[in-house]
Amino acid sequence: MKLIRAEITNFRLLKNLTLDFSCDKNKRLTVIRAANESGKTTCKTALLWGLFGNKALPSEGRKFALFPSDTKEQANRIDISVEIEFENDLVVPMGRGSHQVQNKRFRLKRSCIEYSSDTNDIRREAESVVLYEVTREGTDKVPSSQVSAVIESSLPEALKDVYFTDGDSAMSFIEAAATQGVKRRRVSRAIEALLRLDILTDTTRQLGNAASSFSSKIDNTDYKSQLEVLNDRIAGWEEDIEEWEEERRNLETSIAQHTSELTSINKKIEGILKLGNKEKLVSEKQSHEKRLRINRENEKRTLNDLGSLLRSRHLSAALISGTANKGVNLLKTLSESRQLPKVNIPILEELLDAENCFCGADLSVNTESGKKSRNNIKQSIEDSRNSDQLQEIATSLFYAIRSEQFDNTVSRHWMKDYENRNLTLTQLRSNIQSETDLLEKLSVEINLIKDAALKQNQDIESTLRIKLGSDNVSLGQLESKISDATLRKKEAEEDRQNAERRLNKTDTVSGKLNLCRMMEGIFSKVHERLVKEELRLVGEEMNRIFLEMIGSDPEANDLTLITEARLTEDFDILVFGPGGHRLDPDQDLNGASRRAITLAFILALTKVSQVEAPNVIDTPLGMMSGFVKRSVLNMTVQESSQVILFLTHDEISGVEDIIDKKSGRVYTLTNPAHYPRMLANEPKVTDSRLIRCECDHRSHCTYCERIAGEVY
Repeated sequence: MKLIRAEITNFRLLKNLTLDFSCDKNKRLTVIRAANESGKTTCKTALLWGLFGNKALPSEGRKFALFPSDTKEQANRIDISVEIEFENDLVVPMGRGSHQVQNKRFRLKRSCIEYSSDTNDIRREAESVVLYEVTREGTDKVPSSQVSAVIESSLPEALKDVYFTDGDSAMSFIEAAATQGVKRRRVSRAIEALLRLDILTDTTRQLGNAASSFSSKIDNTDYKSQLEVLNDRIAGWEEDIEEWEEERRNLETSIAQHTSELTSINKKIEGILKLGNKEKLVSEKQSHEKRLRINRENEKRTLNDLGSLLRSRHLSAALISGTANKGVNLLKTLSESRQLPKVNIPILEELLDAENCFCGADLSVNTESGKKSRNNIKQSIEDSRNSDQLQEIATSLFYAIRSEQFDNTVSRHWMKDYENRNLTLTQLRSNIQSETDLLEKLSVEINLIKDAALKQNQDIESTLRIKLGSDNVSLGQLESKISDATLRKKEAEEDRQNAERRLNKTDTVSGKLNLCRMMEGIFSKVHERLVKEELRLVGEEMNRIFLEMIGSDPEANDLTLITEARLTEDFDILVFGPGGHRLDPDQDLNGASRRAITLAFILALTKVSQVEAPNVIDTPLGMMSGFVKRSVLNMTVQESSQVILFLTHDEISGVEDIIDKKSGRVYTLTNPAHYPRMLANEPKVTDSRLIRCECDHRSHCTYCERIAGEVY
């Protein structure tokens, strides 16, 4: 089987998305570049739903809505469809018992109507699946009765989780969180799916039922009642075991789903926390606000100081120093010549109060000569009034400024004060701008941290952990009950075998019983033989691929730390170091090697199965770098007939040249909800949907360009 194209409509974020895949034998790699939360898992789920319907969805779709969440307010029902075009080699009868392998192309369309709901109840109706064969003349509808057979022959449903997987799910075969029994059952089920052993298991079960039926029809003997009791007991144990096994499978599915959800929730919580601790950021913001207030207060004081400096005597002295020095020199000269202080009017006025002048002249008001002299004095007073005012001003000025300095020292002092205050003001304003910018940045960061989302995700995480704990306890109880019932059933079967040996050997029914028991034993041994043989083949392929992926060659280098990967008859995946030292894959291997061994196991399964189908893998190169990343990508392409990889930008980093050589198709998916935190440009869309652009692993456009340094 090769996937050619998929048209997805209204499947969650996939509103109207086309996925096309490389079918070039020489370039069989398709790379779909997509950052985290950009629909990689949704694309994989949509493809599985298109092929296998609701049973391929988590919880078989009972609580898994396909309805696009952002359209609930616009419509209460929506049409959902996935159309997949693929080709496959089918065995076609040619008449007279001859057959021929022909390559056929098909177009499969699965659709349904789903109704929006505010509860966890999913209302999905009118699910239909239609298959067309694409021919040169057009399309021919395949009869409904043959649709499942065509899909099953193209990709067996039992192998869907092998061919459609992701880096995290692949780790489930070795994860430390799972018990040894759970890990073994995962491996054994993968092997049984590979061999299609469900048919053989059903046949063995039918033979056992037939044998029990014959046993109940045997003629009455001393052992008949004992045999009936044993048959009833064994049948009861088988029913209990089958019922408990189903419960165990459901619990393991629930645990796997909850573990996957827990991983996803933890990634979301980590993503929110990467934005910063809101409480810490708020405290930091308050600290910067305080610094901003202090800087602004200091700026105000510095401005006042500058204003005072502009009004100071020093500035005035500096500005008039040239003229002032001339005046000071003039006043000093007048003082030295005793022109200062010198006032005429007070002396003359003092004479008017006397009868005689100090020279002896008559100044009496009663004589003509006295009157005449007094008039002359009064006239002199009037004549001297202006000159005395100037003399008084000059005298006052002289005494006022004789201690002032108007030299260059004053000027330099003022300039130094001005320079210091101006520098202080400049620094304060720089601090204010810096603090303002920091506050704006902190405000943006604080606004990005959604406390409600963090609290909601933390509540979900807590609930999931409680569910996981409860499921693991229930699983342990079931395993104990199944183990006890299996032991009791085995003991009852041994008792029944002893009773059946004592039956009447001439009874024909007894012969049929013996035949059924013999056939049941044969099929059980065939089952065991096939499983062992396929385990050996898968183990050999896994070891070869794994050692190649990690660059280990124990034959060429005695110092290699990993010498072998082995798949045991107990369905354990084991790793060994020098001298046969056993390593725990989940604890003793680094993250890259853990992913490598689980991917090697999956590739070995697909190799041994001889089923040619696409390996669709989501984020296979996570936690990898350097040689291992490059080798894992090379081996994945080499060992697969068609490879479709959903890779993040980080996963692509370092393997661009390999993608150049081996990819036949590369394009990008973008989630517009990542703007403005991760996307550089605002996408021109009006609703939530994934956007596809034709940018490859080395280019970007206005839709997919991401902010430099953002975390993928």
